[in-house]
Amino acid sequence: MQILSKKGLVVLFFISGIAFAYEEVARLADLAKREAAAKRIAAEEATKRVTVLKDEKKPRACTSTCEGKWLETQKKNIADAEEEAAKKNEEAVAAEKAASIAEAAIKIAEEAAKKRAKEEELAKLTPEERAAREEAERKAAEEAARIAAEAEEAKLAAIADSIAKVQAEEARKIAELNPEMIFVKGSGLTTLGCTKEQGADCNDDERPHQNVTLNDFYISKTPITQQQWERVMGNNPSRFKNCGRNCPVESISWIEVQEFIKKLNSMTGKKYRLLTEAEWEYAARGGGSTKNHKYSGGDNLNQIAWYGANSKQKTQPVCTKKPNELGLCDMTGNVWEWVQDWRGSYPPAGGLKQDPKGPPSGTNRVFRGCSWQDNALYCRVSRRNGAVPEARNSSVGFRLALDK
Repeated sequence: MQILSKKGLVVLFFISGIAFAYEEVARLADLAKREAAAKRIAAEEATKRVTVLKDEKKPRACTSTCEGKWLETQKKNIADAEEEAAKKNEEAVAAEKAASIAEAAIKIAEEAAKKRAKEEELAKLTPEERAAREEAERKAAEEAARIAAEAEEAKLAAIADSIAKVQAEEARKIAELNPEMIFVKGSGLTTLGCTKEQGADCNDDERPHQNVTLNDFYISKTPITQQQWERVMGNNPSRFKNCGRNCPVESISWIEVQEFIKKLNSMTGKKYRLLTEAEWEYAARGGGSTKNHKYSGGDNLNQIAWYGANSKQKTQPVCTKKPNELGLCDMTGNVWEWVQDWRGSYPPAGGLKQDPKGPPSGTNRVFRGCSWQDNALYCRVSRRNGAVPEARNSSVGFRLALDK
């Protein structure tokens, strides 16, 4: 039996919160919750009854006449059960609302009881004691507010610190993507190609020598390594993976290098590119600090390069040989290095070429520097080579440039 109507509960609990003992309010609220729980169980049972009736099968021995009567009876039973289930559910919803009101009434009664107790306690105090009590409560409230504010500030500081750590980690990861770059002061005048230190070894495509001027630029200290490639591209195409992550990446085409540069620039916000052939040779010769060596960084090939006579027929970790005058490693040996230019003949001698970019079109792209499998003749600083942009070879890698 329902204890009270919804309206009756509202009135009763409101009055109870003021006039009745708190225990009475709690008792009535407990009864309301128990009734709500009982009515919900009854509603669920009524709903299950509907399901059972719908799933019930006619008796096997039932004739056609029997089946008609059975179906009619079954239809009525299901309708009655659905009506009963709907009624029980309405009663459960109403009881649950009443229980919710009862919960609210308990809170009202609690607050009212606290208020009365406080008023009664204050009434017993002298004016001075009351003022002292109010001052203590005010200070307690201020202290609670201060503690809450400090807690909120600490929470915000922790969030800010967490964000800063994430940003620092992202910055660290981006910084790791950037290769170490060396500044190369441009040249007012320099000669490239078949110069006198090359002796009688010059090939036809190194003649005539070029007089050029170049702008300032940056160049990566080493060829791009397997680790640097993998961080950007997520794979390692190199033949010599067992060499280690600090070995130059190889077996990549000129076209794949362009994809690497595009992705690296997107990740770092910089504008890396390949060197021009003129920039490459100028840097390999030592730039403005050149000592006119036959190879990049010296005339003793074993000291400055991994090549066919000492490489054990594979690539080696970068910068394990003597660098050149600019501090650049492996400009000679280890791997050939793709540059930006199409391969073509040098222009006729005479005049001054301003920052040359090579032919406007062609079949092969240039790579320079010789590799782990080449003999000394191929390692001369003026030696030129090239292949179609789609070609991959375990003797060819690359390094990067940046404009100043």
